[in-house]
Amino acid sequence: MLKSLYINNYALINELDLEFKSGLNVITGETGAGKSILIGALGLILGNRADKSVVSNNARKCIVEGVFDNISDAIKNLLAEYNFDVEQELHIRREIINTGKSRAFINDTPASLQQLKAFAAQLIDVNSQNQTYIFKEAEHQLAMLDDLAECRADLDKYTNVYKDYKKIKKELDLLLSEEKEAQKQQDFIKFQFEELEEANLQIGEEVEIREQLKLLDNAELIKQALHFSSDKLSQADENIVGNLELILSELTPLQNLHTDYSELYGRLNSSLIELQDIAAEYEQLNDSTEFDPEQHSELQARLDIILHLQQKHRLDSVDELLELQNELDNQLQKFGSLALGIEKLSSKLKSSKAKTEKLAKMLSNKRKKAIPSIENKIVKGLRELGMKDAEFKVIMSELSDLSISGIDIVDFMFSSNKGHKVDSIAKVASGGELSRVVLTLKSLLSANRNLPTVIFDEIDTGVSGDIAAKVGDVMQQMAKDMQLITITHLPQIAAKSNYHYKVFKKDVNDITFSDIKLLDLEQRKQEVALMLSGDAESESALRMAAELMRVKVKG
Repeated sequence: MLKSLYINNYALINELDLEFKSGLNVITGETGAGKSILIGALGLILGNRADKSVVSNNARKCIVEGVFDNISDAIKNLLAEYNFDVEQELHIRREIINTGKSRAFINDTPASLQQLKAFAAQLIDVNSQNQTYIFKEAEHQLAMLDDLAECRADLDKYTNVYKDYKKIKKELDLLLSEEKEAQKQQDFIKFQFEELEEANLQIGEEVEIREQLKLLDNAELIKQALHFSSDKLSQADENIVGNLELILSELTPLQNLHTDYSELYGRLNSSLIELQDIAAEYEQLNDSTEFDPEQHSELQARLDIILHLQQKHRLDSVDELLELQNELDNQLQKFGSLALGIEKLSSKLKSSKAKTEKLAKMLSNKRKKAIPSIENKIVKGLRELGMKDAEFKVIMSELSDLSISGIDIVDFMFSSNKGHKVDSIAKVASGGELSRVVLTLKSLLSANRNLPTVIFDEIDTGVSGDIAAKVGDVMQQMAKDMQLITITHLPQIAAKSNYHYKVFKKDVNDITFSDIKLLDLEQRKQEVALMLSGDAESESALRMAAELMRVKVKG
């Protein structure tokens, strides 16, 4: 439960250090005194977002710190899960500077807002007037039904499976979108690939074709040069090879006379052999060199195909065309794998949906089974709060599709008058009636959820007289099993408190601040008298206050 709350430099609060006890803790005070400011400050350590406007004095930071004792196993498990120190008490602190930036700490270790909210869900249930009207919304009604029907574990199990189902569906939708886009391109890509594949391009082919065409285009010139060269080397009357042979014949006798002659003879003989080989090759080339119009036409046509493909795809070589062909092939393969992926995901989605629908149906059945008992308990509670003709029904209908909370939608139906049909509570319940319905629900919910602390921020708005006293009885009964903190303007409720705090304003150095104090028995009586008549000294009001407080608990 909430053991203490320290507030420094928050809105109208300069500095407060409050201690709270188990049982019914009531907070009263004049309108505008700052009662709800306490709830706002408390909200900071429960994970609510910070606003720089709450920092009263910009020269100092705002600090709110709560200490919780008798912490549950659930809290200890959270501490261990998030690697916070596990101690007998839980300390949560929030610091805010004038820029709006804030820091949070759990047991003196930095913490995130998400972590604060996770702890808040196990520590305190805050109920305000705004929440009373939020209660009219279908999703909040369904959440309450799940708490009352003890379906939370079933809902969590369903939600996890539903999230998996939605994840698979999202993946499949993405693939289907890709496939739809791919279908627009597939025919064109396939045409491009087949055109390149049909061309049967080879690496280095273009260079080779250009070389062959160059030879064919110059065949006459080449043949003329080869013939001339071959003739001068070995065919003409005075050919080079023949003359060298004569020279060597004359030099043969000199070989054995001196090494210089022998070396020169060898060099000249080598040259003769080389020239003979060259002459023979020239002759062969000359014989094989012919201009072939058919070959030239084929090569030119092949080159035209290559050049056309290069121009079409804005590429510069056969190698780049082959790279493009490979890329297009990969894209076509991807289209095939896309279809396979869609097939697999579709099967997976079907299985996941069946599992999700099964859990949704089980959850729905559990809700339906619990509704009659819940309706009876709520009607009983409403009649204890003076609504003797009240009727309350939970109408549950099925959605057309799965949702995060299952396949159900609920509408709380209500009638407070005899002979009138029930209708949606959002339409027919007055403020006071709605407050009593919410209080009845919260009294049931608090028992089910086993929260250590419940806070009511003027949830009793719209009720008065003997009904207010009955509301106080319900709160008093709730406070036997938990810590209940309620901000109220009703003396009938204040009179039933175990501990009574009064919020008031005071001026310090011409600056107005909100403060709070725990009242003793006599001060409580005076405060209740003030709430009854506006005069804390009125004897009749004091007698009535004493009468209201005649059934005392701790005080």
